[in-house]
Amino acid sequence: MQAGERLVGVPCRLSDGAVAVLSTDGRILRVGQAAAEMLGHAPQALTGTMLDLHVHPGDLQEAQQRLRIRAAAPAGSSGRTIFRLRHADGGWRWLEVTVRNELDEPEIGGLVLTFRDVNDAIALSERLRASEARYRTLAEAAPVGILQADAAGQVLFANARLSAITGVEPDRLLGDGWLRAVHPDDRARVVSEWRTEPGRDPQSTDFRFHDPEGTGADRRVMCQRILMEDGGIIATITDVSEYLHTANALRLSEARTEAILDTVAEAILTVDEAGILLGFNRAAEAMFGVPAGELLWRPLDRLIPLAHLREEDGIRLDFEPGQTTALVARDRAAEAERADGTRFPVELSVSASEVEGRRIYTAILRDVTERRRAEAELLAAKDAAEAADRAKSTFIAAMSHELRTPLNAVIGFSQLLEVRTEAEPASGRGQQRDCIAAIRQAGEQLLAIIDDILDMARVEAGGLSLAEEPVDLSALAAQAVANLEFQASHRSVTVEVVADGDLPPIRGDARRLRQALDNLLSNAIKFSHPHGVVTLTMAPATDGWVELAVRDRGIGMRADDIATALTPFAQVDQSATRRYEGIGLGLPLALRLVEAHGGTLTLEGKPDQGCTATVRLPPARVMTVEDMLATMM
Repeated sequence: MQAGERLVGVPCRLSDGAVAVLSTDGRILRVGQAAAEMLGHAPQALTGTMLDLHVHPGDLQEAQQRLRIRAAAPAGSSGRTIFRLRHADGGWRWLEVTVRNELDEPEIGGLVLTFRDVNDAIALSERLRASEARYRTLAEAAPVGILQADAAGQVLFANARLSAITGVEPDRLLGDGWLRAVHPDDRARVVSEWRTEPGRDPQSTDFRFHDPEGTGADRRVMCQRILMEDGGIIATITDVSEYLHTANALRLSEARTEAILDTVAEAILTVDEAGILLGFNRAAEAMFGVPAGELLWRPLDRLIPLAHLREEDGIRLDFEPGQTTALVARDRAAEAERADGTRFPVELSVSASEVEGRRIYTAILRDVTERRRAEAELLAAKDAAEAADRAKSTFIAAMSHELRTPLNAVIGFSQLLEVRTEAEPASGRGQQRDCIAAIRQAGEQLLAIIDDILDMARVEAGGLSLAEEPVDLSALAAQAVANLEFQASHRSVTVEVVADGDLPPIRGDARRLRQALDNLLSNAIKFSHPHGVVTLTMAPATDGWVELAVRDRGIGMRADDIATALTPFAQVDQSATRRYEGIGLGLPLALRLVEAHGGTLTLEGKPDQGCTATVRLPPARVMTVEDMLATMM
């Protein structure tokens, strides 16, 4: 093109058009009216200024580079770019700028810039991009899977949630790739339902996604589709596997709860605050004689007063923070009424629960008619037994008194006869003395038996009291051995006493402790072999207790016989030809007397190896020097 042809109409365009001429250093030499108006200025306000002052800082470097490139390009060449220029109102306008190198033209001598206002187009494009970005952000943040398909049904977009549901990468879901993740048994149905006939609203559908590798569980989903104006589809896919699992678990839990309620023996009622009956198990039906269908979802106006199923005095129970259930009452006594009108006693435990502000009361009822009857019978039997026991104790006490009175006379007169016998001639004295001594010994033996029976009766009746005082165990042992000297010499048995020199005094009933020790020594002597030895050992134990042990080396006993030996009136040897006499009160009475002092009595023995009876008195019975001094004051 010739230079003259290029310049045809240039002056007109420069004065009126949307053009401007720049020098090589970027100064505005001339500007057209339309270009100036685009920026809200008069032409003379822009002429002579640097273009850099009007370009957005973010676009300045790009604009300068484009102008330098065009200035160095061949004459007549042109290029196009877009950047922002400052408007007179302080804003920025997007302009498309075409730059033409006219430096060699005499009438121009610069770079000719032709402007086109693209601000609205750029703003619309920016809004579109922002909208697309928001759509993708929302789609990716959505808790459901999202598919976007074109009019042909090919998927254009799939979000990350759908990828997580299917276990397939998002790009592999595009096109019809997502269908390959559908369970094979559901795929044909999904394909037929995916495309919607014109004029029909898409219907929701459910199907399963199946892991193609076979390593994951099937996922049940719900698909809801929306038809777009261009014929495309946007589908939301919700994973309902967990919901179905929870629903199935809930149904199983409800079935299990119902089975439990129907198999328990106690009646179970559930009511709300208004007294509406919500639950009534089979045991309740049997207890009250009425089917649940006649009562459920109706006010509980009979069977049992509603007040028994709530808090006492109508004071509403407050739950602790985070607590939804609390016990209202346990074993509350009440009276209920069956459908036929008969009344019966019940015990019930009540709990309150609260869900979403609704208070529910659950009561477990037990029919205690039989128990009350059994309790009454047991109480009557107890009263009868206690009356019989009192009668027995009264009888024993009376009989003991009646037996002791003539025995005292027999013993006293036998002693008197012994004294008189000593004064008679020696020729007939020996035989008489032996007979009288035998009478006295038999009477004393019978008196001891009566005393043991009386003491055992007192112990069992709770009438035994201790006369506590300081007790010297060494002196008590010496007296007990002396009391049994005749029995020991009669059986040719030796009794040894081994006492610790530091044996402390004991606080207790000296007569009762001696009686217990007498019984243990007498028992040991009785079951010893002739010329045997019985050893009484007394010493403090390492744990602070005091131990007294009576050991014989006689016939012994089996471990199974120890409990029998400690039972009143029981005999280890029950045969009619048993060798050893006694009524079976020695060891049991000794046990009761020791236990009355807070102590213990244990037996150990083996057949033909003797037996050891060990008495242990607690540290509380051991007296200190201060205790002894206090008793003297």
